[in-house]
Amino acid sequence: MNLTLLTTALAVGALGLPVPQASTAPAQPLSVQDDTPDDEKKPKVLKLGVAIPEDFTLPDLDGKAHSFKDLRGKVVIVHFWSDRCPAERHADPIFKQMEKRYAKSKDVVMIGIASNQNELGAKPAKDADHSKLYTNLRKKIAKVGYTHDILVDHGNVASTFFQARSTPHCFVLDKKGKLQYAGALDDDPRGRKGDDATNYVNDAVSSILKDERPEKTTTKPYG
Repeated sequence: MNLTLLTTALAVGALGLPVPQASTAPAQPLSVQDDTPDDEKKPKVLKLGVAIPEDFTLPDLDGKAHSFKDLRGKVVIVHFWSDRCPAERHADPIFKQMEKRYAKSKDVVMIGIASNQNELGAKPAKDADHSKLYTNLRKKIAKVGYTHDILVDHGNVASTFFQARSTPHCFVLDKKGKLQYAGALDDDPRGRKGDDATNYVNDAVSSILKDERPEKTTTKPYG
């Protein structure tokens, strides 16, 4: 689903950002990307091989701040999420399966980011009672049974930085915070392949945990 929903004329899922092209480069050590140029340490948009700034911070539904600094040393799965996007009917159960897969892992963490401004509403005041906010998001989280953190992105700061186009648009960061995969959750947007579907995110995580570059570093997102 479109994350800004500026007008009803916009195509569902499109944010007007560049569409990355699929990569089929063979696996290779991640160490080839270990040196981040000084002028890219504070990128305006996150690019492959570049680390997200440690001070990049977003609040959760209760107003608690979460910094990416605290996630250094872990492989981080980031997915942009909506409580009403039709594509999430396919994605939600898969993310729930991934939750279970990585539940006991000390090396992998999942984060969802809600960036649809119509779903978020106005940015709350500092003294707001957050327990009364984001009602629909909370209901959807409870219905799906998510246990991983869902962060809120008022003003599309995160979606602009990640260049997220839709929900679910997925990203995988390595243990140094560097972006190693960006794109679709899998190759089954209509949910017809079942167990034959390729989960690009899981594949990327597996490669990174083996200190290899993912075979596919970018794919076209759907939603």
